[in-house]
Amino acid sequence: MKRRWIIAATVAWALVVAGFAYYSSRHGTPTSRDQTTIAQGLPIADQALGRIAAAVDPATSVPVLGGYTRVDRSCRVTSAREGTRFERVLLVYVKKGTEPDVLDRIKAALPASYDVHLVSGPSSHSMTADAGGFVAVRGSVIQPGQLRFTADTGCRVQDAPVEEATPQSQTANRAPVQAVLDTLKQSASQWGTHRVACPGGGTLWTVEAVTTGDGAASRSTVPASAVVLDEPKLFAFRAGEAGVALRVDGSELHITSTAGC
Repeated sequence: MKRRWIIAATVAWALVVAGFAYYSSRHGTPTSRDQTTIAQGLPIADQALGRIAAAVDPATSVPVLGGYTRVDRSCRVTSAREGTRFERVLLVYVKKGTEPDVLDRIKAALPASYDVHLVSGPSSHSMTADAGGFVAVRGSVIQPGQLRFTADTGCRVQDAPVEEATPQSQTANRAPVQAVLDTLKQSASQWGTHRVACPGGGTLWTVEAVTTGDGAASRSTVPASAVVLDEPKLFAFRAGEAGVALRVDGSELHITSTAGC
């Protein structure tokens, strides 16, 4: 009889523990990244980049938002579980010499919970932050006048396909990109659009077209006062409310226009 009681009590306790674990997984707050999924991490990454984009000075900077990039096709969430890892990048082009001020401005604008740390040296400037939900944020000056911000999900279980929402064509403004194409007398071989929500409402949009050439013919049409960065393979300027960038990558010319926030 005593043995039966011990077995029954053990089974009952196992059921209680299993039930608590199931309830916690469905309703509790995750205590480690391996308890979360890619689908839970991406909105936090989007929010972080939206906050950074909103923090820069729209009159003197040109942001370019990218899409979701799978950086680890196979990683280990735990020793027994396989996962994947995604990141999203926001490039910000600014006038040379202002990079430390831009990082300071972003640090001041981000919530205290991000615990932003800046490291500045004679030839390097970088930023790290915690966006919450186990999403890491990193920023650095990759070239004079060029900053790169990355929101990284870390290794997680992927429980659903990763796809960006298809924007409505009338919402994403292609006009600044089309104006460059018209000046170059070229057409786009490919169009793309990326977006994130702005912390104060509204949406940040980046419209991108891919064509060929170096875009040199369009540079002479831009007033000097509108130019943010002028490099052999990169040209960034302001066109009203939009920031426009022309970037040469091999034989391709990527033209972007970003507005919002």
